[in-house]
Amino acid sequence: MPQVTIDGQTINVPAGTLVVEATKPLGTHIPVFCYHPKLQPVGMCRMCLVEVGTPKLDPATRQPVLDEQGNAVINWMPKMQTGCTTVVSEGMAVRTKTPAVAEARRSILEFLLTSHPLDCPICDKGGECPLQDHTLNYGPGNSRFYVQSKFHNEKVVPLSPLIMLDRERCIQCARCIRFQSEIAGEPVLGFADRGRGLEIVTLDEPPFNSNYSGNTIDICPVGALTSRDFRFTARVFELNDHPSVCQQCSGGCNIYIGARDNDIKRITPRQNEAVNEIWISDKCRFVHHYATAPERLTTPLIRAESDLKPVSWYEALNFIANRVRPVLGEGGGKTIAGLAGDRVSNEDLYLFQKLFRDVLGSDNLDHRVGWSLWNAGQELVKHFGAGIGTNLGELTKNTTILVLGADPQNEQPVMRLRLSKAAGQGANLIVANGRVTKLAAYAKQSLVYKYGAEAYFLWGIVRSVVDADAAKTKRVRGADDLVQNLTLSVAACAEKAGVSAATLQAVGKAFAASENGIVLFGRELMFAMQDDPAVQAALEALVLLSGHFGKQDNGVIGLYPHNNSMGAVDMGVLPDSGPGREPTRNVGLSARDMGLKAKVLYVVAADPATQDPKFRNPGFLIVQDLFLTETAQKADVVLPAASWAERDGTFTNTERRVQYFARALTPKQNARADWEIIRDIALHLGAQWKYDSASDVMNEITKTVPQYAKMEHARLRVTARRRSSVQTVGGDSPEPVLIALGELYGETSGVQWPSSSETNEDAEFEVQFAAPKEDTPAADPYLAVTRSLMDRGSLIQYSEIVQPRIPAAVVEINSHDAEEWNIADGDRVKLTLDTKPPRVLELPAHVDGQVPQGVLAVANNLDGTMNLPMGARAKVEKVN
Repeated sequence: MPQVTIDGQTINVPAGTLVVEATKPLGTHIPVFCYHPKLQPVGMCRMCLVEVGTPKLDPATRQPVLDEQGNAVINWMPKMQTGCTTVVSEGMAVRTKTPAVAEARRSILEFLLTSHPLDCPICDKGGECPLQDHTLNYGPGNSRFYVQSKFHNEKVVPLSPLIMLDRERCIQCARCIRFQSEIAGEPVLGFADRGRGLEIVTLDEPPFNSNYSGNTIDICPVGALTSRDFRFTARVFELNDHPSVCQQCSGGCNIYIGARDNDIKRITPRQNEAVNEIWISDKCRFVHHYATAPERLTTPLIRAESDLKPVSWYEALNFIANRVRPVLGEGGGKTIAGLAGDRVSNEDLYLFQKLFRDVLGSDNLDHRVGWSLWNAGQELVKHFGAGIGTNLGELTKNTTILVLGADPQNEQPVMRLRLSKAAGQGANLIVANGRVTKLAAYAKQSLVYKYGAEAYFLWGIVRSVVDADAAKTKRVRGADDLVQNLTLSVAACAEKAGVSAATLQAVGKAFAASENGIVLFGRELMFAMQDDPAVQAALEALVLLSGHFGKQDNGVIGLYPHNNSMGAVDMGVLPDSGPGREPTRNVGLSARDMGLKAKVLYVVAADPATQDPKFRNPGFLIVQDLFLTETAQKADVVLPAASWAERDGTFTNTERRVQYFARALTPKQNARADWEIIRDIALHLGAQWKYDSASDVMNEITKTVPQYAKMEHARLRVTARRRSSVQTVGGDSPEPVLIALGELYGETSGVQWPSSSETNEDAEFEVQFAAPKEDTPAADPYLAVTRSLMDRGSLIQYSEIVQPRIPAAVVEINSHDAEEWNIADGDRVKLTLDTKPPRVLELPAHVDGQVPQGVLAVANNLDGTMNLPMGARAKVEKVN
């Protein structure tokens, strides 16, 4: 902890701290443009120049020379230094408020403003612009340059379908270029030309094609990069920023909803160092228009003859009660079923299951439909979830991270940023999948195993741990029996999995020997778990025998599909599991069986009809949703729900972090929050429920769900504004100002619930061997169903701005297979799937090295590729 003196004040700071950061705890602000705490310092803009001196040393003793008062004599450097690249050292002195420093800042700003347009009255950045703020605090009041001498450049440059560039405003700080290279790992921006003609250009086609492009808007210190969605729609100081949580994936990124006139004007990131730091994906930023779409349902509907007719809430609720009561009288709740999507809040899901279990007497509950069908491995999460305090973005060389069957680049985009950051900090990242993914580029070891052989792959790693005598048996029962039953050799497992024995041994040795170990498993491994129970058994054995559970920076993380997939399980929306993941006495109908055995089906925020062409109305169908979905079109009653932006509540992200989101908008006309509608149905059926707010529901959850104890809304709420050390145009600073200024304070929010191995440190867990399922050899290639970040999902269609970013559907083919089948890149190919009945796809071929031989990869939910079956076999024919 070197001691440094800044403007006469002494402070100790960690070794390696930059001068620009060392001043912040003292409330001293060094202005910057090119520097940002999330990027590598480059010293380009010179705005941070300060006077720096170090203690004068006696040549003979090498000790500091002291003056008459006993203070170290300071040797001031002859020229000012950049505070963003200068690292503090013991005894260093820094002056930030001298006339020379003030003149340097004034000069830099004067030069920047010589050709900067006076656009502030119309600039989207006006009101949260570091250039404005620094000019106010440090700049000249007048310009000495003639307006005729200004250098003019293009002002309207469509850098991509999402981002607009004003080259005249750009100050060449390179923050955007460095973000794309250093953080996103997608170096698609660069400089072109030189001198005063230096300008930002996109280097790829399609232009600026990145999952993270919108973050360049946030960190741009001027109005050069703006959102084509927000451009000229409002002034930033007119917006109300409401703290919320992204609803687009299970990462749980923290955001602000910038609202005005009951409309969402923009989405910006909210700092949470334990979740998303200050980054969000383009899907999170731009796919919000469904919340305010004119197609939204605004009033209840009842089927009259063949048509759905608008009615009052009283009529709709009475109609439901009158139809449900006779069914209850005939056989109780045995023929009443409920399907709730895992996008709604914990409060909604809790009341939904309570309605069925306490009011209707039914365990016929499920949330697994669509992508959520692959929601496996939840028992692993319950017992061995990554320990409280684990922060993936802060992991270093003492941690091994094993990523299995996952593609976070397209499914949990910000999770990919955190993992690649950890790898850059020295963490041992090992990526194993059935195909090559973006994350593999950051891994120390990247493995491609055979689809269908995941159990052999994992048992091979376990066998390697055992053979190396590295197995840990503390808190483990059945280890000896497992070793005795695990007769598979590493070589045999390697042959089945399509990898080398040496590779499996290296992975097993590295994972077992690491001080800390984390396993992240994704959608493709979850599919394998459902297909073969041996996969989960092997993964559990690996976690237990390596000892990587029950503490910080150890355990498992399931990368589930939706924003509240975790909460749906926690709240008990399952036929065999109640709140708190406790087994139920009776096992109800699963989503697969409801259509066959139920007489009444209540569907909330789910659309099973789009997933199953055979879906039918079982007799009485209630649908509660934002839109008139395919399922709603078959319903007897349709109830209009409020969007996440129109109510408050909590979501639980894939790391088990419970996070609060605030209401930003007033609900559309007669729409109501899902929990309100469920409560009103219960009241009409005779229940004595007393819930006046989502907070009331959460208060009950904290008492009935052990994992959520002490998670009241009051504890989870966050404030939307903080005071900055910089005098800004807007006074109190909205967070977008702080992000652009680089004023970050290590904020975290939300509360994780602990795994059972943490809450009971004496608990023991049994490990068992399960023989891998033998896969029947097939001549036709395996169909791997992948995802694109932007697709034809039901909510994305309402955001027009992202439509150009939705890729065309293609079938990825290995180059060796393509050569054998005489298929060239771009050829039309017919795929005949071995489904019943057979399904035929006709797609252009994309020949590359991302998929192994014998595998075809097709992204789901694109034009012509809806609801594809993972693991199907496909006959391939070239279309002439």
